[in-house]
Amino acid sequence: MSKHTIKPLCVAIGLALAGSASALTMDFSGTNFYMKFLDGTQQGAPTGSIDTATGGDQGQFTEMNLIFKATVSPQVEAGGRIQSRSSAAYWTEFGGFGQENAGGGYTADQINHQKFMKLRGAYVELSPGYSWLSQVRVGTSDWGMFDPFTVGKIRYIDRDNYNGLYFKGPIAAGSTWELARVSLPSYLQFNWGQGPVCCSTDSTQYNEAVYIAQFKVPVAGWKFAVSHQTFNDHMLGAANSFTGAQKNVIYQNNVSALKAEGSPLDGLDLRGAFYLSKSNTGAGTFGETWGNAPRSSITARAYKLDVDWATPVDGLSFAFQRFDIGAGYYSATAARRESDVLLTEGTESAWYNWGAPIWAGGATADYTQSASNGMITDNAYMDFNESPAQSSVGWKGGTVVGKLDVASTPMSLEVTRVGYNNNWQNYSATGPLSNMYALNQDRTTDIAAFKINHIFEVLGGLDVNGKYKKVTDTDKVAAGAADDMETKDSGITLSVGNQLVSQLYGTLSYGQYNRDVSVGTTSGKNDKSIIGARFAYNLSGFEVGVLSQWIKGKEDINRDGVQSKFYQYRMKAFAQVNF
Repeated sequence: MSKHTIKPLCVAIGLALAGSASALTMDFSGTNFYMKFLDGTQQGAPTGSIDTATGGDQGQFTEMNLIFKATVSPQVEAGGRIQSRSSAAYWTEFGGFGQENAGGGYTADQINHQKFMKLRGAYVELSPGYSWLSQVRVGTSDWGMFDPFTVGKIRYIDRDNYNGLYFKGPIAAGSTWELARVSLPSYLQFNWGQGPVCCSTDSTQYNEAVYIAQFKVPVAGWKFAVSHQTFNDHMLGAANSFTGAQKNVIYQNNVSALKAEGSPLDGLDLRGAFYLSKSNTGAGTFGETWGNAPRSSITARAYKLDVDWATPVDGLSFAFQRFDIGAGYYSATAARRESDVLLTEGTESAWYNWGAPIWAGGATADYTQSASNGMITDNAYMDFNESPAQSSVGWKGGTVVGKLDVASTPMSLEVTRVGYNNNWQNYSATGPLSNMYALNQDRTTDIAAFKINHIFEVLGGLDVNGKYKKVTDTDKVAAGAADDMETKDSGITLSVGNQLVSQLYGTLSYGQYNRDVSVGTTSGKNDKSIIGARFAYNLSGFEVGVLSQWIKGKEDINRDGVQSKFYQYRMKAFAQVNF
């Protein structure tokens, strides 16, 4: 991307009058116009945003994203974004004024579709150069400097919504310390930010924050990191005319983490992480059945161990991961979807949101596993070509992935077994996790996936990819067999890509997916095929992408032996100019 630098005359005059020798520079690289198009046979157009997840597959909109960074001096930087306020400003709405009410005028929702601009991502970053303090950031951040299990990176569409204070400095021998105060969004606070009871007005949700301290220390070629975070949710107590209102802690969440990584031998890499979370709600006094945190006090652990081995055999490598995440593990600021915390590619995303007509084709990208519990895993405002997230809290098991590259043909095989820490029978209806999981479960999930790729030297190069995947999920729900559940998924996907012309790349794909579901003595067979066409066109500073899919299949959701046919067409396209 090009980089543009200006020196505004008014700023220069001001600095000259102030007797300053510094010069302000402005950087606008990354600025772009983004245009998005959705089309499909479901014919739904949501009011708030144009995306598949909100129930719509129709609409076209344009966004402007003006990114600016001001370097005031070698020690001071500030920046932010100015972006179109709403992606619901469809082209057919004539700039927000295309659908006037019968009696004249516009509703608030129609006005929101107008192309207002909004300040996003404002920050100030300081580099004071002290021996103990090297960086200070005030304002927004994506918080990717910490860990997905503690304070995780924020999803790209929300990257400007978390504000806070961040400090970093050196210690000795390459060690560093970090400290942050992250203002916690009210909807992530205890009971969705509404205090101990619904609609409480005596909370302090506008000044709640998560505090985290992290230390990184290198030792003999190994890297160690330790962190601790805490969050206290308050409620205002009785007021006193002399001292004001007291703040009482109604919920507390603490998370500690220890991580290490190193290479004890050539070709062998080890990574380990251990986490401990504690939630305290006063012995369940304030637990609500619909809250987003444990209903009462609980302590839970989580750990991961990763081993990567590049064998002496050329082109052969293995990756192994052991994971165990407690059912009660909870961090209010864990990554909700932006970070994939497990090695496995998860269950079959082609059946994502199965049962909703607009998701007849599922999602085209593999699942990611998040470190947040299932109640706050974020799949809102996503399109069908994005990766859905599934919570891995409560999972335990292991994954082995073998990779082999022979005759210019890379291939891989994954085998995963998942057990569940919330496998229990007759769990208490008022227990600390009763608002998060079923009270009866005895579940296992097995995943196997094989992938292969080869580029054939014909027609300028044909990039051929193949994948076969099988997932078996079994849940012996209660003591008897009448409610036992089993879901068997299998699918095969083939794609061929080719550079059609110098700036245009095209890919054709075909997928066949089957799902057999049994509950007790009933069973149902479901299958679908997906034909896809994808094109990417690029010029210097400009890109266009198009994905179209045609889905057809048969489903037996009621497991009564009667299959219903379904069809769907869907398309997503975008055009983007980068400055």
